[in-house]
Amino acid sequence: MNKLICLIPHYNNPQGLAKSLASIGKDEQCDVLVVDDGSVKQPLDEAAARAAFAAQGELHFLRLPQNQGIEHALNAGLAWIAEREYELVARLDCGDENLPDRFARQTAYLAEFPTVMLLGGAASFVDQQGVEQFVLRHPSDYRSIWWALKANSAFIHPTVMFRLSALKTTGNYPLDIPAAEDYGLFWEFAKAFPVMNLPDVLIRYELDPGGISLSKRKKQLKSRLKLQWRNRDRSYAAWFGMLRTLLLLVLPYGLVFKVKSWLRGGQA
Repeated sequence: MNKLICLIPHYNNPQGLAKSLASIGKDEQCDVLVVDDGSVKQPLDEAAARAAFAAQGELHFLRLPQNQGIEHALNAGLAWIAEREYELVARLDCGDENLPDRFARQTAYLAEFPTVMLLGGAASFVDQQGVEQFVLRHPSDYRSIWWALKANSAFIHPTVMFRLSALKTTGNYPLDIPAAEDYGLFWEFAKAFPVMNLPDVLIRYELDPGGISLSKRKKQLKSRLKLQWRNRDRSYAAWFGMLRTLLLLVLPYGLVFKVKSWLRGGQA
């Protein structure tokens, strides 16, 4: 059995799932667990998924009886994984694509730095035609990550890889901050352990209008604000972060996206 497993939640997106599975390099040493969150409109297509997957590992499926939301699907996947002998868990979302050696780069880093419990990386954000809109890089070192967390998530969720053993301390994805469950988990990791980001682009992140970050934007921002308030301190960064989130709540997403794309234009 591989020591690494990639956790992919699926909901009504079999084409996106096949695309993501096909992007995992054929030389990557990893298993994959796909958790179907009660898809009905576009059910999970196991045959197409198996045809797309070519990595050096096994592809597993876990079907939930009804849709409960991504945080529940992720936690169901983590419970399944915890019952088996895995050391590392990577994340990927349907529609997003790995660069071919992403997992090899992250596992090598974690082998070299055994105290690091969570490792993310950069992403190329592309539209649904595959055209790059911008590249997003979060801070790499722990101190900068800690301060960045006060304003927003300092990790791109589908790029992260973490040690399963750390969940004994952090717990699984929190259920009381819908659409911001990743931000909540990253806070817990950063409070307890060294966490890092690679500057390397690890994935192509598809900007899907139906994705959680866009379709549930206000819910996500409200959850973000709740989490920032919970973790507030007297620092300028903490209060600036809450003010920033409040501002994003009242601005139209189209304007925010244009500004972000302009500011990040030309990054490589």
